[in-house]
Amino acid sequence: MIEIKGLSKVYDMGKSTAVLALREIDLFVGAGEFIAIMGPSGSGKSTLMNMIGCLDRPSGGTYSLDGHLVSTLDDDELAAIRNTKIGFVFQTFNLLPRLNALQNVELPLIYRGLPPQKRRAVALEALGRVGLNDRTHHRPTELSGGQQQRVAIARAISGSPAIILADEPTGNLDSRSGEEVLQVFQDLNDGGITVVLVTHDENLGRHSKRLIRLWDGTIKADDLVSNRALAADILAAMPPVVPVAPVPSASQSMFGSESMFGGLVS
Repeated sequence: MIEIKGLSKVYDMGKSTAVLALREIDLFVGAGEFIAIMGPSGSGKSTLMNMIGCLDRPSGGTYSLDGHLVSTLDDDELAAIRNTKIGFVFQTFNLLPRLNALQNVELPLIYRGLPPQKRRAVALEALGRVGLNDRTHHRPTELSGGQQQRVAIARAISGSPAIILADEPTGNLDSRSGEEVLQVFQDLNDGGITVVLVTHDENLGRHSKRLIRLWDGTIKADDLVSNRALAADILAAMPPVVPVAPVPSASQSMFGSESMFGGLVS
């Protein structure tokens, strides 16, 4: 799945100054794994995330993703790999506020050229997998932070990527919403999806199956997680949530069940 050999990254800062962000990293991640890449600021974890996500090129070494040698590809080829092989989930949800949940999930499918009926079916299935069947016509401002992040996850998995790359995905969430998002990741991984979590949070790392620690651009530890945290168990032990009446979406209140952007997703 992910095969990295001797990967290095040097940033030229000018005036004969260079920063060695990664130092001959070796890393293999098999299909269906759930790993967490951890380290303090300056450890190289963000640089390694950018390499795995095909957002940057290495200065040395090789990187293969799902059987494709990507470390030597040009910008257009890297963009194609990102579009087909990687589902991104970031700390900020990056949802378009004018679109509802269904339309946000459909957006990358439009760029892939899927016909309207097919992309709607794929987007609805993805939203169902993250437990948002009843929020398809709600816009981001009508969703909680945890629900917005689940929309972002649905968008990430809608294209059936080889891996999900999540960068501090619970950083803007309260503890319950964070556990709900982590349960989604664990459920997706149980279904066979490879998950790569990048974080500095020890609690997040404990939800993975394998923990990789970076320090000064090198891998200092690579261990299986013992006493793994299971989000479902943690959520079950939390106090119950007091139910509130659902808020109708703006599109439903203004136009019934039809979206005001119906042309986009029809």
